[in-house]
Amino acid sequence: MSAVEAPVLLGRICSSWRAISLTTPRLWTRIHVVGPRPEIWGLHDLSVDAKAAQRVEVLKTWLGRSGALPLSISLVAITLDFMRALLPFAARWQHIQFPHVPNSLLEPFSRIAEADVPMLETITFDNGLPSRDEGWGGFMMFRGPRLSGFTASAEDFATGDLPLRWHQLTALQMRGSPRGVAMTSHNILQLLSRCPQLRVCRLAFDGSVHTSHFPVELKFLHSLHLVPGSVNAAVPFLLDRLSLPGLRNFALRKPNVWIVRDDGQHDPPHLFHYIGRWNKLESLEINTILFSVTSWLQTIRGLPSTIRQLVIHDSRIGPSIETALKILTPLPEIPAQCPALEELVILRSHSLPEAALLRFIAARMQGVSPPTLRRVKVALDREMEVDILPNLREFIAAGLRVSITYDPPFKLPHSSPWTGLEPED
Repeated sequence: MSAVEAPVLLGRICSSWRAISLTTPRLWTRIHVVGPRPEIWGLHDLSVDAKAAQRVEVLKTWLGRSGALPLSISLVAITLDFMRALLPFAARWQHIQFPHVPNSLLEPFSRIAEADVPMLETITFDNGLPSRDEGWGGFMMFRGPRLSGFTASAEDFATGDLPLRWHQLTALQMRGSPRGVAMTSHNILQLLSRCPQLRVCRLAFDGSVHTSHFPVELKFLHSLHLVPGSVNAAVPFLLDRLSLPGLRNFALRKPNVWIVRDDGQHDPPHLFHYIGRWNKLESLEINTILFSVTSWLQTIRGLPSTIRQLVIHDSRIGPSIETALKILTPLPEIPAQCPALEELVILRSHSLPEAALLRFIAARMQGVSPPTLRRVKVALDREMEVDILPNLREFIAAGLRVSITYDPPFKLPHSSPWTGLEPED
């Protein structure tokens, strides 16, 4: 909701553009609403109420311009007036994303029936559902006939009373609970067995396991993102019991806790055992903290030839990122590791030398015929030592996209209308 971006900006060019923008419904089908923040404006400041009332009216006007098209709505720091303003448009909700709200703000939605949300496809609760003593069994909005994507916290899934059509879900995200409640890998397997149509899945879970569980096949799943509470037996337990014949994208986030052995090394989940099974894998996201030196080398050397995107989060106590880059740097007369690699992303690295990055890029662009590398993004957690961009002009002119940044990225102020959006959005 900003005058410096479309669609509002389009109405400030000239009268003709304004007329066209106001009569083009598709421009008004997506909205990100950031309510006025009390911590910015003051808890008892009348300007907060005035600003909130203004934004509620803008919300109604905006959505009123969207014709009969499906709507995509995301909300941050909103009040009951914002929620009530959305109700008349329920029949056209397609994607809706709620912030963390008290139960009173969601209460108007408890009267929505299945038939009232015929277009609804995804529901997201950023920080989990509010507490509700009577449970969620009667919250029939969750049973929309087209609902295929659901995001909430692990604690919400653990209650077991969400009235979802599990069999038709294609996207499921289980985020970490604000109160630290998580599901065990055993519970997750039971849940996944109810969702045979899943295509995309993101799971937060703790480190406890059971001795046995039947295997679960998700033959349509192409993207799996794991956020373990620790990296002991839980990750192998889960991966051992999942059959994922179509997996193309896999990510394993850094855990909150990892186990340290007597020799000072943390106990890795030996990912190379599983990565080798996924012969369709195209994208891999990992963190160096998950590996010992040995398992790191085994994993990088064992990457399947199908890998197109590799995202590595560097850690100060993990094995060397430079070692991985050296393995991925082609040598004369030796076949390149990951010959299909198109994108390399390295985040929060403190030790990667620019010279090693330059050697990698030059070798991939000159030593692989035809060159497959399309994008390199590196965020270095330090000051610049050597500016290598002048040495990359030839490759950039040929179409290679290169981004090298230093120190933490700029953060938006709390009062920004972009609050709550990811940088790429």
